[in-house]
Amino acid sequence: MTDAEFTRFLADHGLAAAGSLETVQHLERRYGTRRWFGFADVIDLPPASLFPEQTERFFFQPHLIYLLPPNELECDFDYYRNGPRTHACALERLTARFGMPEKGEAVNTLSETWTFERMSLRIRTFLREKTRGPNPLYEKHPELWNHCRISIDRNLVRPLTDADAATLDSLSPSQILRFDSGLWRTVEPLSPWERGLFRLAMNGTTFSPDAPFLWKQGIDIGWCAGPWSAIFERTRHLALELHRVAPARGAGYSKLVVNLDNPFTLEQQTVPNTVLNGKDMNTLDRVAPEVAAFWELVLATKEYDDD
Repeated sequence: MTDAEFTRFLADHGLAAAGSLETVQHLERRYGTRRWFGFADVIDLPPASLFPEQTERFFFQPHLIYLLPPNELECDFDYYRNGPRTHACALERLTARFGMPEKGEAVNTLSETWTFERMSLRIRTFLREKTRGPNPLYEKHPELWNHCRISIDRNLVRPLTDADAATLDSLSPSQILRFDSGLWRTVEPLSPWERGLFRLAMNGTTFSPDAPFLWKQGIDIGWCAGPWSAIFERTRHLALELHRVAPARGAGYSKLVVNLDNPFTLEQQTVPNTVLNGKDMNTLDRVAPEVAAFWELVLATKEYDDD
């Protein structure tokens, strides 16, 4: 099943938000918030039922990324008031619809995941008798042991727009800096803000068939690697940092990070975005100054142990 087919299934069963680009801010204004067992603020979505027994509402946590769509939608399924029995019901219904899932490995949970393309569906139930150590939330609300959590991960990232593609197509050789592809960061998993800062070209489009590159044009800087790209506006108070991490309990490494003001929160927050990774603390010593000069950013260096 493709992501598009899975999204249509969810919308047909009442979960329109799974395919919407409405932001957390818009959804909060429409539906308001509630406290989830006194632990976190959540926003409930309109009623949706993936199978007959599941009638509880899906919800999401707003966190600080108010100006992006929610990425993970969750539901506390509690049909039988018995965790394992309720989990078995969800497993039977969803397996009949989506086929055999991948089973989780944690000893204190029942867990299965269905993966489509970028999206996924997971059910998880904690087993009281196999969970060690105190848990104040579950001690205060023992009914949580009965819940089977249904989670839908949209794995959302902004699609590359025609304007973005035109920018990448228009770059001249002087606006591009290429480097060893072995230094490139692993794009996923994405932080919440990277889901808005990064772009993903669809249908196999790629702008860097030979190697990733950095670019600059006007007030914007960015990078491109295959179908992935990013745009950082200089007005977001960009700062470049080289992290040199010495061997300690770990083997050591290095990374080049762009810090900027988070454009997707209603509060002031500086967020990091790793651009390059080095296998040891010295790998990026030569490259980092070159990047700083190309992007015309001041380079700061931080050193600490790999603990």
